[in-house]
Amino acid sequence: MFKIAILGGGVVGSGVADILIDKSKALSERFNKDISLKYVLDIRDMTGTKYEPYYTNDKEVVFGDDEIKLIVVTIGGLDLAADFCRRALKSGRHVVTSNKEVVAAVGCELTLLADENNVRFLYEASAGGGIPIIRPLNLCLASNDIYEINGILNGTTNYILTCMYQDRLSFDVALKNAQAAGYAEANPSADVDGFDAARKIAILSSISYNKFVDYKDVKCMGIRDVIYDDHEFAAGAGYAIKLIAGSRNTDKGVTISVEPKLVPKTNMLAAVNSVYNAVLVKGSYTGDTLMYGQGAGKHPTASAVVGDIIDVLTDACKQSIPGFVNSNAVVIEDKEETSKYYVRISIENHDNESDELKAATVKCFGNGASFLGASLSNNNIAALITDMCTAEEFDKKLSDFCDITGAKAEYKLKVIN
Repeated sequence: MFKIAILGGGVVGSGVADILIDKSKALSERFNKDISLKYVLDIRDMTGTKYEPYYTNDKEVVFGDDEIKLIVVTIGGLDLAADFCRRALKSGRHVVTSNKEVVAAVGCELTLLADENNVRFLYEASAGGGIPIIRPLNLCLASNDIYEINGILNGTTNYILTCMYQDRLSFDVALKNAQAAGYAEANPSADVDGFDAARKIAILSSISYNKFVDYKDVKCMGIRDVIYDDHEFAAGAGYAIKLIAGSRNTDKGVTISVEPKLVPKTNMLAAVNSVYNAVLVKGSYTGDTLMYGQGAGKHPTASAVVGDIIDVLTDACKQSIPGFVNSNAVVIEDKEETSKYYVRISIENHDNESDELKAATVKCFGNGASFLGASLSNNNIAALITDMCTAEEFDKKLSDFCDITGAKAEYKLKVIN
């Protein structure tokens, strides 16, 4: 007998309940034991819903039931969810969670707690929703030295950026559309300011590099300052704008950030649109590996949760402790790293000075730089892409360019090579 309790009957929790109810017979036959959902704990009354037979609002009923062998934690937030995980693990129950805040903040503690109590702590759904990524990193790609990860890890921001370009919208209008469609919260800060993606890239980096990366060390820049004209300039130059969560493991330490970047249309991530997510992993033997799918949503995320449950059923034995539990990453800013930069500028009488701007672009930023011209909708807005340079060199060259031309730098982004 293997009874399961879900703590949190919201979007993801109810999705997990749906799958367990539908697949209970198949799972029981596959593993030759009674596997079924017993409780859905929630503060909301579920009377009259399909979850009524499983509903309880008393956590003590759940924790006091010896039949419960695995607890799914799908409530949001940090403190209460973390406490539920701790209590479940200490009581000798396996824990599966989709809560990225918990994993990013106290994942090391919970992993050790699971080890001490001979149970499993799994969190596939915490980074990438329905995309299988954590298990492939731990198993399928384990023979590789993973040295770089770049991903689109937030469906809300990808939806907003896609709509801005395809429908010629401002950020504010695209955000309102995302909220109306249920993709963005009333307070969208976690998504649009990059904090959600920061937690996810920290989790993936910790697993990949065998060193704990604290999400609070992730440099974040959101998408609030992107305007439609930026998409127009980028597309004309052969790029798409995406919020990229990326990290790289070097001899000196780990570089990690979340920021909008220009992605070449030849790059696989450039074609990832709407609410879809993707993770591009670079390994010593495999080269580039792309995992793609729905990064959020009720049933895609619930599917990843149930995948972890099946993992426990397949092998409930004690697992080896991952390397990141015992070693902290040194997060650095690589001042020697070179990149191209996109710059949006404002300047009056732009048409009359285009030759001067072209010449100044090459003079200041190198022969590989290109002046992209003026916006079709506003002649006072123009853009350029620099040649390769360090951040320090870029700042100096941009200052020189503005002094020569009288232009004002409005916005700047890195360009993926």
